[in-house]
Amino acid sequence: MRVLPAALLGPLAAIVSDRLPRARVLAAVHVCWVVITVATGCLAAVDAPLAAILVVVGLGSVAISVFKPCVNAMVPQLVSSPNQLIVATSAYSTVEGAGTILGPLLSGLLLATVDPAPAFFVLAVVFAAGALAAVGISSPFKPSRRAPSTTRGALLEPLRGFRALLTEPEPRVIFGLFMLQTTMRGLLNVFVVVLALSTFDDQGQAGSLFAAIGVGGLLGAVVTLGGGGVHRSALWFAVGISLWGIPTALVGAWPDPLVAWCALAVLGLGNAVADIYGISLLNRLIPDHVAGRAWGAFYCTAAAATAVGSVGAPLLIALVGLPWAMSATGVVLALSPLVMWRQLRSVDTAAAANPDVVALLHQVPTFAPMTGIAMERLARSTAGLNLLDGETVVREGDLGDRFYVVLEGRVSVSQAGRERRLLGPGDAFGEIALLKAMPRTATVMSVGASRLLLIEGESFVAAVTGHRVAEQLAQDAADDMLHGDDTR
Repeated sequence: MRVLPAALLGPLAAIVSDRLPRARVLAAVHVCWVVITVATGCLAAVDAPLAAILVVVGLGSVAISVFKPCVNAMVPQLVSSPNQLIVATSAYSTVEGAGTILGPLLSGLLLATVDPAPAFFVLAVVFAAGALAAVGISSPFKPSRRAPSTTRGALLEPLRGFRALLTEPEPRVIFGLFMLQTTMRGLLNVFVVVLALSTFDDQGQAGSLFAAIGVGGLLGAVVTLGGGGVHRSALWFAVGISLWGIPTALVGAWPDPLVAWCALAVLGLGNAVADIYGISLLNRLIPDHVAGRAWGAFYCTAAAATAVGSVGAPLLIALVGLPWAMSATGVVLALSPLVMWRQLRSVDTAAAANPDVVALLHQVPTFAPMTGIAMERLARSTAGLNLLDGETVVREGDLGDRFYVVLEGRVSVSQAGRERRLLGPGDAFGEIALLKAMPRTATVMSVGASRLLLIEGESFVAAVTGHRVAEQLAQDAADDMLHGDDTR
């Protein structure tokens, strides 16, 4: 009940992270948790039936399906560069790792002091503090404007998260390796318990071995706080994935308690490294206006992969025995980054985008206030366009579907056959039709050979209207040009 509703509703529930301000969504989730924990405490106080408690827990799971996608999508809005993104993700992972260790410990101490019902009310106070903290988060980013959807389009909105993960090869390979890792997580949940019970003959060892993963994860997050590896993020991600497989295979081949504890600590370290660099890469590759849905799809699929691993582990153990099951699956995961290295090599380049394009976009006044991460995302959606002398790129009265920046040469802007202005390198045009949802107000023709940079209309509108300052600059520029045209 804590996991299944979140897994099933993840892609659908995560839409709110793209449609509403994410800080407010985060605050609302915490308020929901306050209500859920108070309700659970009340049910516990009156010895309510288990079924009633499970229903409340299931409702809390729905809030979980919003929380993680919202946090992951919001972090890139609070930093200005890829290096800061890695450090911020590492800091979040450090806090999460510490919470994973301290949470059960503190809850044990709390339950040793008070009954279960009052303990839930204490937890409600913690969530209330989280809601207040979330309300205080500020950012220039906001939900972007979107075109009205048809009924069919609205029904397909949750699937846009999967499309963002699977359409392009770079996010697809990162996503694929993550799903292999989460399948191994499901396998390992069973392997560790069986190892403690059947091989070590000590059920207490299971808790110690899981704790080793937590300790290693916390260490890995702290080590990664130094950042600086943004240009080798794909390599570090691959190392982290391999460090899931190698320790698992080692424990299968050498089932000694001390070896197992040390190996699983290394696995935890690899988990932190893979998560920090992998999540940072996906956040740089996925456009902001679909990030919430993409992370919803990610966690939904990860839950399914974990379930597959958990169900498959007993079958593997029954088929080949625990040592071979651990060794074989560990080797497969350890080698998977090598098998996919050809695709992984291009990830860093794709995430960074073309530095010349990024520099050019920074010269456009509309884009000047945007962060480095936002500029990388926008630059990845651009394409080049070569024009011959006299060639028309947009025609007055046509529908607008692209924004243009002049790279080389000059273009003439005319209305009703009369030239109004000449644009050269660094100048841009096309925003009026896109921002005002109106036909093109002028015809633009190349004067001599020229080269343009084009941005698809959806990407331009999403990027500009998703940033308060950029949208204001763009709207002011569009209004000034329309006013000038009316005056002439």
